[in-house]
Amino acid sequence: MCQSSLYIIRAWFVCMVSLALCATPSFAQDTEAEQLWSQCRGQQHQPQKRQCYHAGLEKILRAQGTEHALATLATLTQRDPDVLRDAHPYTHHLGRASFAYYQDVAEAFARCRETFWSGCYHGVLEGYLRSLREVRADTIAAVCAREVDAWQSTFLQYQCLHGLGHGLTLYFDYHLPTALEGCDALASPFERESCYSGVFMENVVAFLQPHHTPHEAHHTHADRPRSLLRPEDPLYPCTAVGEPYQRACYRMQSSAILAFSQHDFTRAFQVCAGAPAAFVSVCYESLGRDVSGFTLRDAEKTLSLCRQGGPEQATACLIGAVKDFILTHADPQRGLAFCRRLDDDSKEACYAATGEVLLSLYPDSQQRAQSCAQAETDYIEACKAAAAAL
Repeated sequence: MCQSSLYIIRAWFVCMVSLALCATPSFAQDTEAEQLWSQCRGQQHQPQKRQCYHAGLEKILRAQGTEHALATLATLTQRDPDVLRDAHPYTHHLGRASFAYYQDVAEAFARCRETFWSGCYHGVLEGYLRSLREVRADTIAAVCAREVDAWQSTFLQYQCLHGLGHGLTLYFDYHLPTALEGCDALASPFERESCYSGVFMENVVAFLQPHHTPHEAHHTHADRPRSLLRPEDPLYPCTAVGEPYQRACYRMQSSAILAFSQHDFTRAFQVCAGAPAAFVSVCYESLGRDVSGFTLRDAEKTLSLCRQGGPEQATACLIGAVKDFILTHADPQRGLAFCRRLDDDSKEACYAATGEVLLSLYPDSQQRAQSCAQAETDYIEACKAAAAAL
């Protein structure tokens, strides 16, 4: 795979960053990261290098917990650009390792953190499903409601359900219809849509970044293709799945579109324009998420690439971008700072998008209102309205 394709993958799942985490790494984490870097950087081939890092991080996880391993990984991204590029797959791996070590979904999930696009949470669900001899509808329907609903966090519910979609896709060896049927066992539209998103994300990841897929994945359909994408038809499989699945598909498809267009963003806008009318803006927002990752969340570069589309396209792109600015670290301050840079035509939509994300991040309406109060004065109400914090 070309180097630029690897950078596109970060669009939706890597914390590429300013490298600030929820907590400052300790001296021990600095030392451990330095030791790991020294041990693994000499590997000439990426697969061997990843295996070296995986082994070292797993050892830290078993000795000091998932939290410590994630913090060490964060420090390691400052030493090694290869780890920075693949930070989200590394967190997926740590999530799987966390479940394997604790053998309990609730404990493994609770030890994860939101950093690096919350990949640890997703990996826990992958590990859990892989541990099952049989996946049944009651298994699928129960796990996230049992382990996460009590925390009253829509954001964490989403991470669990999205991870469930990843896990189902792996369990059924990338047979999308079967994985999507698994998601259909969930009770509410929100639960199903969140699960669908994990299915379609895993489908794109498997094509763009095969090493993300765990070698020990549970394969039950070995004769089926590992990923359902067609370079000659960049909107596929969104054009082929049933209507209930299409929105979730288009929310992830722009990463494939960009890879197939050799990262021609103007062309990507044109391809999105060919989607069904109900999903065109969804595709543009998805493109904004990818732009954010491609630029490493550089505000000026993000603005420049989103403006390669027309005014309506650019606004939708910027909405997707600001959501990614926030969700990469679950930090609304990054989104608010981005909105301040926009011109008046896009500011209101940007602050409203920030409010939408706050609604999922914070159960407490007062906390959402306090975050919105940090917006520019003329746009506080737009943020609060979207955050249901009026």
